[in-house]
Order: sequence, then structure tokens, then C-alpha cells
Amino acid sequence: MKRLLLVAMGLLVAAACPGAMHYVVTNGTPGWTGAVDPYTNWATAGTNIIDVVNAAMTNDEPRLVLVSNGTYYLTNQVLITNALTIRGVKGREATIVDGGYGMPTNTYGGCFYLLSGGGAKTLDGFTITNGCATSGGGVYMANDVSNTVKNCRITGCVATNTFGSLASGGGAYVWRGVMTNCEVIGNINYNCYGGGILLRRGIVASCVVAQNTVYQGKTGNEVTGGGIHTFESTSSINNCEIYSNEVVGTYLIGSGVALKDNAVLRNSLIYGNMGQHAVSIYNTGGKVQNCTIVGNKAGGIYLYAASTYTGCIENVVSYFNVGSSDSNVYFNSNGKGSYQIINSCIAPTNTFPTSGIEGYYYAGNIESDPQLADKDNNNFRLAQDSPCVNAGTNQEWMTNAVDLDGAARIRYGRVDMGAYERIYHGVVYGVR
Repeated sequence: MKRLLLVAMGLLVAAACPGAMHYVVTNGTPGWTGAVDPYTNWATAGTNIIDVVNAAMTNDEPRLVLVSNGTYYLTNQVLITNALTIRGVKGREATIVDGGYGMPTNTYGGCFYLLSGGGAKTLDGFTITNGCATSGGGVYMANDVSNTVKNCRITGCVATNTFGSLASGGGAYVWRGVMTNCEVIGNINYNCYGGGILLRRGIVASCVVAQNTVYQGKTGNEVTGGGIHTFESTSSINNCEIYSNEVVGTYLIGSGVALKDNAVLRNSLIYGNMGQHAVSIYNTGGKVQNCTIVGNKAGGIYLYAASTYTGCIENVVSYFNVGSSDSNVYFNSNGKGSYQIINSCIAPTNTFPTSGIEGYYYAGNIESDPQLADKDNNNFRLAQDSPCVNAGTNQEWMTNAVDLDGAARIRYGRVDMGAYERIYHGVVYGVR
């Protein structure tokens, strides 16, 4: 009966939307009768994701490829050129794409490559593992604002280049578009930029970026962004947890996040990162707002703004960081640009430079213990008597925005410092 029902459901969907939907199953799935191109129902689904995607893209109209639960082993990258959504029916826990992890045969995207042009492309609900490429070990999102990767887990992927040039994004390379509600965990970049993600003009939101590593592949190269490295303007990181990432080498920048080109890091928790300063604003400026940067073994914030650029810290808690001098905030004396530190909890404040730079604005900062709820157990919310409560600066972007718990960003008239709003009146929130 189940076999007949499955076949009937597939035929019904295909009849309702002829040619609009295509299907992938593992070989031997109950109800499957054998692959028949163009794979437009469950009974005749393909067993090779590449074959089904290619069949779906023979038409320029937007198409949907549904992938059933199971593990799928790639023989090459999945190249997406047309308007297409590829969705794991039961989500990332059940649908796994394995790239086989050999030496990179593709410059871009070890497992998935979302090209620019041709319409909106979406990758939704997969675990992507064992991918290898020069840029984007698991996924490469090209220069297109309509590209989306969501609800995915990218893990065990590698960015490398055997010729010693630069590699970018061990887990993912996000040129434009949006990566949201993803886990980017345990990826490696063997040569320079972004252990987890290389972010270039795109958006990373509501993601967990953890346990990624970037190594120095060539003497003299920078080693930046154990979790995320950004460059080019309009890049933003919002509502993310970034922890236990590492940079390894001699010229280390940003074990958790490295910000350049006025990129923005907002509403995020950064902790337990190792190597050299958890968050770095360097060279061409950047902005950190309403973040909690605590318990990092690499130091807290590194600031180096070149001439004509600005490094900005606002409504931030940077505390309990160890591993370097001036552990919570460190100014590189070669940075001759401008600095703004506003309504933040950072100790000490007497290291903030006032000479030898183009400009500065420091206001409303405190050195007091932020009184976190239970930092030893990774609960970095504010305790009831925290001096950071209702002590930040309200901004336009906070209208209708939420904190890292999903609570309203401004609850009691004035925003709190850090990634979390303090909730009163017995409201229950979950501990992640």
C-alpha cells in the first residue's frame, strides 16, 4: 500500500505541475521503479543529482528539484546555471551530499556552484561535506544577489591550492546573495582567506560558524578569518554565533571574523576563538555593532584603520578575553585612520588613541564587569543587574529587528549592549 501511495503521490504532483518539478532518490527507494529522464515524479526519479539538475535546467522557467533522504556521492560539482531551487525534502539532517574530497578539480565550488545570471538559484536543506576547491570548498555563490543558500550544514570541506596561490572559503564562498540559517562547521582553508566563509558583498545571517581553521599556506601571506573573512563593501554578518575557530601561522588576523572594506558585524556572539584576536577591523575599515565578544583565547578586538578609513565599535561587550596584550581591544599603532567607540563595555578604556590618528569619537563607554548570566557555561546573556542593560545607542536599523534570541531588539526604550536584550517579567527564553 505504501509503495502504491508513493507512486500515486508522485504522479499526482507531476500531473498538477507538468515539467515544473523533478525528483531525486537513492537507488532502491520504496516506490521507485527506475530512473526515467526528465525525472518528473517519485516513481521515475533520478538517482544522480547532477543528472536531474541538468534535466531541470533544459527549460528557462523556474524549476524545483526535490531530493529525498539519503546520502548522495558526487562525481563532479553540481553546476546551477538557471532559475532553480534544489531542496532536501527532509532537511539537512536527512539529506547528505558528499563530494568525495579529492584534490580540487574545480576552481569554484567543490560540491555546488551557483552561477550568476539566469534567474534566482536556491540551495535548501542539505548537509554538504567532503568538498574541495580553490574557492568555496563546499559551495560557491557567484556574483548574483538572487542566489540563496539556506538551512544547510557545510562541514568537512576544504579550500586549497597546490600551486601556493591564495585559497578562499574552506566551507563557502559568498560573493553576493544570502546565506541564512546554515551551519558552517569544521572546514579548513589551507591557504589564507576564510576557514569557514569568504564573504564578498553578500549577507550571512542567522548562521553558526564554528570549529573552522585557516592555515598560512605560503610564507608572507596573511592568515585571516578563521570563521569568516570579508572584503568589498556591503558585506554584512547578522545574528550569528561564531565560536572555536582558529587562525594558524605567523601573520594572523581575526580568528573569528576579519572585517575589511566597511563590512558590518551585527547582533552576533563571538567566543572561544583561538590564534589572534577574535574580531579584526583592518586596513579599509569596518563596523561592529551590538555584539558580545567574550571568552576568546585570541584576544578580543583588533583595530587597524588605514588613513581615510574608520573602525567603529558600538553597543559592544568585549570582555574576559585572554591571550594577548590589551586583550579586550588592541590598537595597531600603524593605523592612522579614525576610530569610534560608543556605548560599549570594554576594559581598559585608557588605551584608546587620541593622537597620531585622523580622528576619534569615544563616548558612553564603561569598564565594569558586564555581569553575564553564566559565562562558564556559555550563557552570555546579561544578568538582571548588568550595567549593560539599557545602556546602548538606538539606531535606525533596530526598528523591527531582533536580538540573537529572536526577541525585539529595543524592548524597554533603550537598547542593551551586546547581542542579547535583557528580558524581564518572567519571560522564558531557551538556552542554545
